[in-house]
Amino acid sequence: MTATFLLSMVFGLVCGQTMSFCVPTEYTMHVERRECAYCLTINTTICAGYCMTRDINGKLFLPKYALSQDVCTFRDFVYRTVEIPGCPRDVAPYFSYPVAVSCKCGKCNTDYSDCIHEAIKTNYCTKPQKSYEVEFSV
Repeated sequence: MTATFLLSMVFGLVCGQTMSFCVPTEYTMHVERRECAYCLTINTTICAGYCMTRDINGKLFLPKYALSQDVCTFRDFVYRTVEIPGCPRDVAPYFSYPVAVSCKCGKCNTDYSDCIHEAIKTNYCTKPQKSYEVEFSV
């Protein structure tokens, strides 16, 4: 094997290990309010993917903040607001949600992210559906 080939292989392995695959990903969510007649189906983007983590052997001797591992989370995001159709006049029909513009591997921020280990599987509609397409350009 030539030195160039070996150098390319080593470079590829190093870059492959250090690159994360944390990117904005298409996601469909369902939003409904008990008082409103319809469930709104929203196509948006969230952060999803793989972040490199390491298991620390000295867990018993480290403070809790040192044990958190990186997750795929928002780097930049914008909020969009939609109106849920079929709501009575006395019910606020608006729903706001974050749309991922770019993502990063980092600590989970509970101000705008769901940081639980297992999500509750409630992303479905119990009422008739209306669709809302998010048109977003960067």
